[in-house]
Amino acid sequence: MAVLLQIELEPAKIDALDALATHTGRRREELVAQALDDFLALEKQNIEAIREGLDDLAAGRIVPHKDMLPTIQAMRRPV
Repeated sequence: MAVLLQIELEPAKIDALDALATHTGRRREELVAQALDDFLALEKQNIEAIREGLDDLAAGRIVPHKDMLPTIQAMRRPV
């Protein structure tokens, strides 16, 4: 069951949202819901990646910076 959530937005954000809604033929609410879904998915991925990194650190599965530096420098493209 959906729950109504009210938020305050600056007029410029409403204008941008309305312009996008007009351009895409979607409702304002759909765009906001999609943006929230995308944000929540990204944050979940970030939290999982941090958790994996901390687990690797705790288990000693790390490479010291000084050992990785030559590999990183070799990957850099000449400017």
